[in-house]
Amino acid sequence: MTDMVVTGLGIVVPGVAKPTQALDPVPAHSPGWFDVAAALPGRGYRWLPPACQYLLAAARSALEDAGDPLAGLPVERRGVVVGTNNASMALMDRMDRTIIDADAAELSPLSAPFFAMSLFASRLSTEHRICGFNLTVNTPRTAGLDALQVGARALAAGRAELLVAGATEEVLPAGEPGRQAGDVGAAVLVCEPLARVAERGATGYGVVRTRAAFLVPGAAGVPVSPVDVSPVDVSTMDSSWAEVCGAESPSVEAVLDDSPVGAAVQSWLAAQRAAVTFTTARAGCLTPLRRLVGLLATGAVDRVVLTAGAEGNVALTRLRPCAANTRDPAGS
Repeated sequence: MTDMVVTGLGIVVPGVAKPTQALDPVPAHSPGWFDVAAALPGRGYRWLPPACQYLLAAARSALEDAGDPLAGLPVERRGVVVGTNNASMALMDRMDRTIIDADAAELSPLSAPFFAMSLFASRLSTEHRICGFNLTVNTPRTAGLDALQVGARALAAGRAELLVAGATEEVLPAGEPGRQAGDVGAAVLVCEPLARVAERGATGYGVVRTRAAFLVPGAAGVPVSPVDVSPVDVSTMDSSWAEVCGAESPSVEAVLDDSPVGAAVQSWLAAQRAAVTFTTARAGCLTPLRRLVGLLATGAVDRVVLTAGAEGNVALTRLRPCAANTRDPAGS
């Protein structure tokens, strides 16, 4: 599989004004934190669901940051992969309430199609004429990092020469667990093969490679409760780590929850003797990608971003410096 060079970064998160601030603590979201008119000037944007607005704004910033990478690139050589867990949950809750209290005829024709999670990536493709492939990933917790792996496979197969990969999330409906600490906003990366970066004289933040693993909750080696941290069956973790890191032991940014799988991964990390920084996982898949954007933007590229979900999904992304044409972090 071909490694990808990240040439553009974009982020739209409460309290985060630019990618270099993506590692800062994220304040609680409040109504009105996102100014759609300022971020997306033009007609029609204010009627889109918030998670779609976040995604379009972050993608616009990332493509601008990458130095107009779409110029001269045929539309069929462009691809997009978007990860999300909760982008449309609040919207569907409002749609249900409208049908119950009034009638289906009262649904907005502009927002109603977004009950399908794939519409968020489709709207992004329409915005930038991306016709190579259009994919949506919904894996709990790991969807943001999974988008990078899925996109890298497509580039390696020759399906496109440029990838727009990201994640977008919206506030959960009232009464849903994790609403107050849920992911809100979007993060987008523009990724290209090294040969194309060199051809157009672009610069890169770093090289990324992603692998996924799966730990079966309740299986041998995976604890069935947070307090039963038995030795982990590390076969899948070991192989994924070897694919992204080889024999090296870079520092790790771990985004974990307190589930049995989170505890199992934490135990496995302790056995690796790598330096680990822990971040509490939020409801959604944005936090790992936000941390990755912050590391790239600040030049901390000898790292691994790792996340896991209670369902057993694990994803690891290795960040390495570019061999050439490295972006100056101070210019981010």
